[in-house]
Amino acid sequence: SLQVVGVILASALLIIPAASASLLAKRMSSYLCIAASLGAISGLVGAFLSFLGERLPTGPLIVLTASFLFLLILVFRPHHGILVCWVKSRLQSHRIAMENTLKAIYQVIERHNFSETSIRMEELMQRRNLGSGECMKEVNRLSRSGFATASLDPHSPSGLPPEKRVSLTPKGWEYACRIVRNHRLWELYLTNEARYAPDHVHEDAEKIEHVLGEETVRELERILSNPRRDPHGKLIPSLVDIERGWLG
Repeated sequence: SLQVVGVILASALLIIPAASASLLAKRMSSYLCIAASLGAISGLVGAFLSFLGERLPTGPLIVLTASFLFLLILVFRPHHGILVCWVKSRLQSHRIAMENTLKAIYQVIERHNFSETSIRMEELMQRRNLGSGECMKEVNRLSRSGFATASLDPHSPSGLPPEKRVSLTPKGWEYACRIVRNHRLWELYLTNEARYAPDHVHEDAEKIEHVLGEETVRELERILSNPRRDPHGKLIPSLVDIERGWLG
């Protein structure tokens, strides 16, 4: 009936501007002003659209305008909008992938007892468990950021295509050391302080290594008395090692 439709439209006009304002305002005074402004804008725009066309009901157009404004705010609002959160998520995914690749390069170099400054692309592919295309994309991203360089191996066997090798720049080496240090310090903290079994700490450290700040890392070093090895006996890069540019 017309009464039911009227109740629905009136309820929508009361709820939608208020819901939109709640996404933007934190204080009650701002909330009321924004809600009132959005309601007024919805009314004016809806009435104008109804005036432009024939047989266009004013009430539904006002509600549609308010709904459109709500969707705009939901998607584009600063800091917490859907678009902003999506962009942040994408950037974080790229950063984590880049840090994992840096860590993988470090681990391959470590496996060679730091006797080489570059690794074969195949070794990185195996360590990261990626195909050649994805691995090359990661290396190119590191190169654009100034963390690594890719080159052809001049010592490849004759008659075969030259192998691609990847090496870390000083900035890339420092970044890789910090990620490895975060990972191994957290593993040691879990085994020493939280009493985790050494074979149960890797997955947790894989996540935490990307979010530990320098202050937290220094606190961990203080608690653990500046350790040199993780629970698995591997060296933990120290700040001195990082500044020097290579492990001693």
